[in-house]
Amino acid sequence: MLHPVGQACSGMLDVHAHLLPGIDDGPADLAAAVALVGVLRRQGVTQVVTTPHWLSPRFPAVLPAGIAAAYASLRSALPDGPEVLLGAEVHLAGVGGAEAFAAAVRLLGDGPCVLVELPDEHLPSIAWDALFTLRRRGLRPVLAHPERCRGLDPAGEPLAAFLASGGLLQLTLGHLLGTHGWSLRWRSRGLLKRHRRSCVIASDAHAASGPRAPLWDRLPAVWRELVPRDLVHLAAW
Repeated sequence: MLHPVGQACSGMLDVHAHLLPGIDDGPADLAAAVALVGVLRRQGVTQVVTTPHWLSPRFPAVLPAGIAAAYASLRSALPDGPEVLLGAEVHLAGVGGAEAFAAAVRLLGDGPCVLVELPDEHLPSIAWDALFTLRRRGLRPVLAHPERCRGLDPAGEPLAAFLASGGLLQLTLGHLLGTHGWSLRWRSRGLLKRHRRSCVIASDAHAASGPRAPLWDRLPAVWRELVPRDLVHLAAW
């Protein structure tokens, strides 16, 4: 059963959204960023992590100083909720090997979770070593939209071992709903069916409207349990 369009879903963490103005492929300016946060608020999101791309070969100009300035600008422009926390979408591009990658990650808020992006085209050779290195350091890797990575085997032993160790999968709501095509719908729902206990849902929103807008008002009731309440809930998933 779907929530009627426009009906809010209360008490939700959106763990993956691009809110910072002028940083990457998210909102172009502060007005667009504030508009996107307003949509999240109206759709019932109470806590959201803004996740600028980090270590991504697509966005080499994204640096800590720019992230900090954009985050401060956004926070100062927001009159009320949702609570906006700072994180990152950390690209696993094989920079310097597993240990160097683990040393360079940025956390989601002040918790132990790390949102890790895999390349769409392949699974890097250091992927599992890097992810298990994070686990050995007491961090909790969350794979961002793994349904997009064509090199990831949903039924493979490495993925099963990763999830058994405490790793998580972040599925994108728009992919699950089929708004980005049948292939991503099939892959994301396949991961959900096979690994439901290790899945969380996020929006990966980039804009207030259009194909990458939040879709929380279309969240099926049967998936509501896959949306954490806040970062504390996510860390204990």
